[in-house]
Amino acid sequence: MKALILPEHYYKNDVLEKEYELLFQQTWCFIGFKSFLKEENDFITQDIGGIPVVVQNCKGTIRAFKNICSHRHSIIQVEKSGNRPLMCPYHGWAYNDKGIPTGIPKKPLFKFTKDELECLKLKDYKVDFCGELVFVNLSNDPSELKDFMGDLFDEVEKMSSNFGELVDVNEMNIHANWKILVENTLESYHVNLIHEETFKKLGAGGMEFTFIKEHSVWDATLLAGENEGKNAKIHSPYQNREYKISGYKHLIVFPNILISSTYGISFNLSYITPIDSNSSRFVSYVFLTKKDGEKANPTLENIYKQSLVGFNRKVFDEDKAICEKVQIGVKKSPFIGELSDEEARVCEFQKNYKKYID
Repeated sequence: MKALILPEHYYKNDVLEKEYELLFQQTWCFIGFKSFLKEENDFITQDIGGIPVVVQNCKGTIRAFKNICSHRHSIIQVEKSGNRPLMCPYHGWAYNDKGIPTGIPKKPLFKFTKDELECLKLKDYKVDFCGELVFVNLSNDPSELKDFMGDLFDEVEKMSSNFGELVDVNEMNIHANWKILVENTLESYHVNLIHEETFKKLGAGGMEFTFIKEHSVWDATLLAGENEGKNAKIHSPYQNREYKISGYKHLIVFPNILISSTYGISFNLSYITPIDSNSSRFVSYVFLTKKDGEKANPTLENIYKQSLVGFNRKVFDEDKAICEKVQIGVKKSPFIGELSDEEARVCEFQKNYKKYID
């Protein structure tokens, strides 16, 4: 079947501007984990569709605001995450849990009325949760997150609620359009060549794809069972875990959140955001499942963690290299692109993308 996204959609600036307005600003976007927002004044920042957003624990309530001071336009929270009051670093304007400026140095000099202060309230956005994941929606009339995710909601809730120890965070800038990176994760057709010494050795196979609204799932078999051979000793401390699958599961929460698990013992969550039309920010988290019962041998567990980190980083480095080659080629390609049955998830991603962009 023919690809549905034309080559120029992977590098033109005007296309990215449409994506910002019609896709990212209209749908639910992952911004972080509940565990990053446990304490009062914990915050996470991110650009969503070109708009700077801060999500902050305000007196125990998680709130989302446009991260721009209403006094003289400075960014308010300048770090990716941290713990500090919602206070502008430029002139010290501080905002309450409703986004209204209530702490203004030399306030009498401004002669604000109460109504004027209300008008200087930060733009706020809807926040919702799926298990341990925090999502924000910038649209004026957002759907419910559960409606947006459909039947995938319960699966993601179950998976993320079983994220245990965080063993790695991998962040990198990649010189490729964000859609090239997403589409790469949605097909295994490239595995034999690109991941010959890594992912291929897991033997993930089959085309058991499930399509749920804009999202999709791949349930794959693996060469070895959870407790076969060397897996038996490594996986023995995790036998009483709550979340179990027999092989490998990979899913996308449209448009740019990828979650995978092997046996329900290790998890990876990655999200991909555009830097510009030709480059992207890739962030990946690796978790172990929550343990309940037998304690692991510390030496063996450390070896297992190191192997997970090394494996994931190697796979993503391999993907980075080939996706950057695709970005070079797509600017000069005379072809539309072809998709096989094994690339059905790419086709569905493109169909759903066009629903928003067209």
